[in-house]
Amino acid sequence: MAALEARLGTARADRYLAQLTSHLSHGPGGLTVLSTSAEELVVDLGTATWSVRAAPEELVLRIESDDVAELEQQSARVAHRVEQIARRDGLQVTWKSA
Repeated sequence: MAALEARLGTARADRYLAQLTSHLSHGPGGLTVLSTSAEELVVDLGTATWSVRAAPEELVLRIESDDVAELEQQSARVAHRVEQIARRDGLQVTWKSA
């Protein structure tokens, strides 16, 4: 399974996790929330699995898929969504192989 990870430095990781959890709990675009907690959110994107974890000084994003092409497509989708939510703080998602 291929995986990408991004670490976004922010003192408000818990706030972003809560906002993403609230937003994604409605299942927009066919997404399915697999699990939620105060520290982590796991989402089934259909062709990939995305997890969001709040650490003390960073928001950690991870996306996994069996299909490399789907991994690239879904990672772009995830990055766009996170960057929209974090636009006030100017957070940018930069993926790295995990």
